[in-house]
Amino acid sequence: MVERIGLTYAWRDGTTYVIISDKNYRPGIGDILYVKVESGYVLLQVSGFEGEIPVAATSFLAREGSSQYSYGVEKTLLAKATPIFEIREVRSGTEVKKVVTRPSQPPPLDTPVFLLRGGDEESELIMSLLSSRIPKSEDDAVPIAWLRAGIASVKELMPEKYFRSACLRLNLHDMISKHVLISGQTGSGKTTSVMGIITQWGRSGNSPISWIIADRHGEYSSSGGFVDVLSKALELNKRLRSSYSGVYVYTLKTNVERVTSLREGPLTTRFEGGFDAASVNVYDVINAAGLFERDVSELLEVTSILATLIRNASEAQASQRVESISLKKTPQTEEYRIDKSCVRVFIDENDEPTGNLLALIPLVTSNVVRYEGVGEREKKGIYKIFVNAGIYVNRLRDFRRMILSVFGWRERLESLPTDGKKVSVSVIDDKNSVFKVSPILKDPQSVITLLKALTSSAEETPGDKVPRYPWSSARGGRFSDLTPSSLDLGGLVSKLDEGAVVVLDVSKLPLSLGDMVVISVLRRLFEERMLAGVEEARKKPVVAVVSEEAPLYLSPERVSSPYNIFARLAREGRKFGIGLIALSQIATMIEKQILANFNTLIALRTKHRTDIDYLSNIGVPAEALPSLSDREGYLYTPDLSVSEPIPVYVPAYFDYRSEIEEEFSKMIRLEKDLINSNMMKALLGEVRGNEGPGS
Repeated sequence: MVERIGLTYAWRDGTTYVIISDKNYRPGIGDILYVKVESGYVLLQVSGFEGEIPVAATSFLAREGSSQYSYGVEKTLLAKATPIFEIREVRSGTEVKKVVTRPSQPPPLDTPVFLLRGGDEESELIMSLLSSRIPKSEDDAVPIAWLRAGIASVKELMPEKYFRSACLRLNLHDMISKHVLISGQTGSGKTTSVMGIITQWGRSGNSPISWIIADRHGEYSSSGGFVDVLSKALELNKRLRSSYSGVYVYTLKTNVERVTSLREGPLTTRFEGGFDAASVNVYDVINAAGLFERDVSELLEVTSILATLIRNASEAQASQRVESISLKKTPQTEEYRIDKSCVRVFIDENDEPTGNLLALIPLVTSNVVRYEGVGEREKKGIYKIFVNAGIYVNRLRDFRRMILSVFGWRERLESLPTDGKKVSVSVIDDKNSVFKVSPILKDPQSVITLLKALTSSAEETPGDKVPRYPWSSARGGRFSDLTPSSLDLGGLVSKLDEGAVVVLDVSKLPLSLGDMVVISVLRRLFEERMLAGVEEARKKPVVAVVSEEAPLYLSPERVSSPYNIFARLAREGRKFGIGLIALSQIATMIEKQILANFNTLIALRTKHRTDIDYLSNIGVPAEALPSLSDREGYLYTPDLSVSEPIPVYVPAYFDYRSEIEEEFSKMIRLEKDLINSNMMKALLGEVRGNEGPGS
């Protein structure tokens, strides 16, 4: 039988004071108490305490360490508590049901107060009522957290503080598209909490949700960890197993030339390698580099000029003039033209410049422009076209440095023998980049062929003075391979549209390259859905974008750019079925309007004063936040019937691991038994058939 721990003693400024009568109980910050009121309960959360011994302080100094002066003295212990929920009966016609509301009145004074404690029958009943009455709807709900009644400072207190049977169930399908913020200091359990939520969706979800996870520290993708548990959970879920594409882990490395793939079970596939530079375009660079409007317009002008030169140099358009630039007619047409198939290496199907065309900017600047009248009055060739467009060599050099930095490329000087002497030409070295350029741009002879085609395309009239390039006398080579053996970003995005978990392991990449990968994928995903329209987007699975270090993308400085894909998703992603699950050590570093767009907030342990002030304004108890244990927190969302922060524990994937592995092993045994049984039946049927009727 539950015993009372005290009585309601006083009310002051929204705080209920509880006088403690149980000598074995000392109030703890975050403890949940309850008072029985008529046919319901009022729940109170301890936010502080007071206590004193009514003896003069100087009395204790007379004999240090002695307690003789306090012997037999009545001590006063008070817990300061805030009413958080009320469970009451309401009548609708002849029907009477229990509902959970926000308390509008304090509990009566001089009323017994009890402690919510795991294992106690009445406490379990109260938490069960909370669990079932807080959600607005049980449709497609997934249990993502356990209700808790205090802080479990050590593992042994978990059974007393956590109510595993009282789960908080939410409709993830609807919740994700309205964005989720998980805030907490380093080590508070943000990452493992997300892993647990995804695992529970895989185990209990009804609707397919695609997840794309930017794994910055290699925590999601490690072998035998989260991915293994999630894959087993998905295989156990009959509602998702048949319609779900699978789990794909992309381990991205800079020093891998060819992509390798490994199948792990029916649902999981691992890839290792890099991305084809042709699958990114100029807007990915604009986004990753955070360019200002003037820089953007000039970069687009440069890429437009180069794209025009490439089109003019292709066989299919050799006789056409584009923007007053035509291909010069010469006898050496083979060396001055490029095949039409080569154009797609530099310009994608949407007529946008690809990463390979961007790689041309450093090559043209180093190999061509410097010899076309830089510093002279008369400009020639390609540089003349740039100058006519208002682009001078200093801007080309700026773009050269920026592109090499963003992609992690370098220029390498290669020497070629020509007529007894050597000539040099710069090529692209992508060994330290995850974005692999076309082999054309890495081979010196292919680069010379390409440069000759471009410079010839830039000559407006046959009488133009032709610059002398050091590599002019070298013979070019044929384009044998156009594309590298790398991954395609478009294929990755199509997996998300089918329904998949995609883990982008960028932990082995420099920060700038990892950003470039994530930004490129998200921009392509968002723009494809935007072009398809809202109605078409709704037919596809909701996509949850899991991103750590949210202030890297969502700080006030970063969101000012109209090209920032994370800010665009925060503002517009909902109507296209794309939601952010942003993890942040300091939530208040996120720009205020963007922060207001996060519909659901999970607040974990933090000692940052600005965050504590912000969270306390929405009802999270400021006193409890610094003391929470790992994955203990408060969940706030308007999607609940009570718009108040709920004290929860968000289990990690490993909290479910033993259960899932046991269920998975049982399923495998049953499937094997079924196969053996069917084989035996088939064998017996064959034997009987061979025996015949007269045997």
